[in-house]
Amino acid sequence: MSQRLNLRLRTGFFLLTLMALGSAHADQPLPFADYRTESWHLPQSPAVTAGPVGALFNPATWAMTDQSMMDFWWNDRSIAGGLDNYGLAFGRSLGFSVNSRTLGTREDSYRIYDYQVGLSSGNRAGTFGLAYRWAHGETHRTPREKALALGFIGRASRFTTLGVSGVLSLESRNAQYVLDLGVRPLGRDWLTLFADYTINNDDALFKTGTWGLGLEIRPLRGLQLGFKTREQIQGDDWDYAFTAGLTLNGLNATVMPRYTSGGDLASTSYLVRSPAPGPGLELKNPLAFLEPTTYYPINLENRVLTYQKYRYFDDTHVAWLDLLRFLDRLLEQMKDDPRMEGIALNLAGFRGRPSLLWEFRSKLEEFQAAGKEVIIHADRLGQSTYYLAAVADHLSLDPQGGLALPGLVLSRSYLRGTMEKLGLGFQEHRYFKYKSAAETASRYDMSPADREQRQRVVDVIYDTFAQGATSARDLPQGAYDQAVDELGQLSPREALDRGLIDAIGRWDDFGSWLGSERGARLGSPAMLQPQRRFYDQVWGPALKIPVVYAVGECAMDSGIRGRATSRYLRQLAGDPNVVAVVLRADSPGGDPLPSDLVADAVRKLKKAGKPVIISQGDVAASGGYWISMDGSTILTTPLTLTGSIGVISGWVWDDGLAEKMGITADLVSKGRHADLYANVNFPFLGQLPRRPMNDQELARVENLIRGMYDDFLTAVATGRNLDRDHVHEVAQGRVWMGEDAIRHGLCDQLGGLGDALALARSQAKVPDHRLVEFVEYPPRKLFAMPSLLPRLPGLGWLNVGNLGWDLEKMVAGVFQGDSAAATPPSEPQVLPGIDPWDSTFIQQLSLQRGQPLMALPPDAVPEEWRTWQGK
Repeated sequence: MSQRLNLRLRTGFFLLTLMALGSAHADQPLPFADYRTESWHLPQSPAVTAGPVGALFNPATWAMTDQSMMDFWWNDRSIAGGLDNYGLAFGRSLGFSVNSRTLGTREDSYRIYDYQVGLSSGNRAGTFGLAYRWAHGETHRTPREKALALGFIGRASRFTTLGVSGVLSLESRNAQYVLDLGVRPLGRDWLTLFADYTINNDDALFKTGTWGLGLEIRPLRGLQLGFKTREQIQGDDWDYAFTAGLTLNGLNATVMPRYTSGGDLASTSYLVRSPAPGPGLELKNPLAFLEPTTYYPINLENRVLTYQKYRYFDDTHVAWLDLLRFLDRLLEQMKDDPRMEGIALNLAGFRGRPSLLWEFRSKLEEFQAAGKEVIIHADRLGQSTYYLAAVADHLSLDPQGGLALPGLVLSRSYLRGTMEKLGLGFQEHRYFKYKSAAETASRYDMSPADREQRQRVVDVIYDTFAQGATSARDLPQGAYDQAVDELGQLSPREALDRGLIDAIGRWDDFGSWLGSERGARLGSPAMLQPQRRFYDQVWGPALKIPVVYAVGECAMDSGIRGRATSRYLRQLAGDPNVVAVVLRADSPGGDPLPSDLVADAVRKLKKAGKPVIISQGDVAASGGYWISMDGSTILTTPLTLTGSIGVISGWVWDDGLAEKMGITADLVSKGRHADLYANVNFPFLGQLPRRPMNDQELARVENLIRGMYDDFLTAVATGRNLDRDHVHEVAQGRVWMGEDAIRHGLCDQLGGLGDALALARSQAKVPDHRLVEFVEYPPRKLFAMPSLLPRLPGLGWLNVGNLGWDLEKMVAGVFQGDSAAATPPSEPQVLPGIDPWDSTFIQQLSLQRGQPLMALPPDAVPEEWRTWQGK
């Protein structure tokens, strides 16, 4: 059942319930505020006006705003003199209202105060409200009764809003019901038509009720003009009112003169709302030029830039989407404020994923392009963090800090000799030139093909860092190379002498430095105004562009979580509010099945007419490319390792280890190849097959791998609209850097997550005025669960059982992928002298038992890519 049908059924049931509760006579006076006579201070009907001001008649209006508000109203209808009639309402989830009226004559006047307190909840698509009413004053002269108010507002689309409310006396059978409808024919707030219908007690529905009608136009930003009319309680005449409102600097004021049917002015109502329910004009301070210029401080000291963080109690991580939205909002505000000269960032101890650091740098360049200065302070910088910091117009380093520029290396350990000594056999199932994942167990050194592709990885990353530093700091081309080759580790003084930084100092001294050098000051974080999402500007639920993280090894229930992620993507295909999807692919590959589950879901989304923008992270290779290839557009970065289109497998078996340990084993079997999967069980270490594959079995594996490779080529050619022969030329397991992949047609353009979000909105043809909500999957966890048990190290890299390493957490930690994993292993070196990443990959091969893998070995990634600690 659709969301809209559910909404209509709930509305109908709510209306019937309200009307079934009231059964008093229609001609009885109401013992509470009468909507027909006491709502002239509303510019429109309650469901259209929304906010606290409408809650006296429909408590659901409290929650139909983006934030808590306060509304104050009064009119000039005077009996005793002064402010005779006024009201105040405020709140959102919890709200309060009071409405004061002066009754009687000038000689004999008296006051009635109607109070209301209530609860309201919901979202842009619909809200419910419940409130309790009571009165104070001379209620013996105008009876008042305690009452219960209920309300509902539904905004299933940007064209309509529907309100249903009822006030039910708790002391008698008196009741009043109000139905109101708002229509925006253009789907914008330029023109709104509205109508309401009031039923008292047991009035016959649509026969003896009271009608009200009106319209509002907004010809200019911040200006509201309207007209409303309502039937008089007695007779066939209609009263009417004109409305004129202005929103200025976040405050809305509306004046509403009311006239009788004969054209006489009956009264004028006034309404002031803060903050305003919609956008308006912003006047600048004419004396702003007298104020000192400011630099907005951003303190990222000792923080880790990553994809997601815990919602609570996580002061270690910074989620990139959070920081990106913050920077976008800050940049927009700074463009309109000439006093804000720039930003000052404290990057002491800051670190993060290289692909995110690249995007962070690009965002800082946008500030510079807008004429704003970027000032950065750091203490210890490595190559990737210096690449980020070098973009600064002014870069300072702590006196006891340093700059590490050792160059870039990709080293690999080879365990063939170790395995032979241990009594382990290994068969590499490799049939493609560059698919070198298993070389660590099959060779003593690097193959020429692997050396070729790894050298290209090193060259591109190094050149990106070097060019980024020299171009931003206006240094000679060789200046970076000289620092690397001659020093490697630079003191702050050496970095200053070579022009790699601008000053030596500390963050605490930044304020005084700005005053003396720039005649400016550090601003306050409170200067940044929060971004509002006006419910009134566009009705109905926000459009959604989910950001789906497929991060970590390609596995069914860890890493990219093929089952759960593909299920979620398929659900998005049927969600009418989802207009596009951004898939962040950051995976070295692994099991083909979860890779294809995700890729198939991407195809279903495209078939449903929803663009899927792929944003590649640090690594999107092999299975990580498989989940990318069907995207509408693939964005990558210069630092991304991608491609590796190929398949590989391997077989580890007991080649004497059991004999050395004094273990014997026997078996019974049926089937020619059954004994291939018989294990030798090693105490504390796990299991290993008893024998190698024979020629027939190896031929069968080759057939499977080549068949899967052919499927891979075909899928890439189809998804990327490329010639299959061309795909084969650039495939064969070859790893490509981002710009190389673009040149060969495997990716489309450079860009990060922010670019992917903008492109998704553009390809979905979402107009600028529509609100888009960016939701993340998987949802962020609330907080990190404390570890109550001691961490027990594994007993050896051979272990493929459950007593040693947790493979899921290990691989997730290596590639900083799975958000479900709190942190990578705190002690990755399980056995001294054995690289844990190589060991983990062999373990993965062992677990697959000869099944084909689409995987890039962890050590194909530079060490700086995989050693920082983060989720």
